[in-house]
Amino acid sequence: MLESEEIQKLAKLSRLSVSEEEIPAYKGHLDKMLNHLEALKALDLSQVEPMTAVENGETVLREDVPVQGFTLEQAFANAPAVENDHFAIPKVIGG
Repeated sequence: MLESEEIQKLAKLSRLSVSEEEIPAYKGHLDKMLNHLEALKALDLSQVEPMTAVENGETVLREDVPVQGFTLEQAFANAPAVENDHFAIPKVIGG
């Protein structure tokens, strides 16, 4: 179903490094998934009611009672770095 160019394009979009030798294996796995999806599309689900929740029972919630939170010392006890009472983390957006 999929061509080698499509596998390479998907790999690039996914930021994966895929060698020419790996393409047939990926193609086989992806073709199996696409065939499975086609089989699911063929099912007649017109008589099946949509699910609104995973559980049928009532969800039991605990009472919302305010409790004392952590002190700054407790919150930052295992932090690798803290600056001005905030967790210090490396920049993740950009370069």
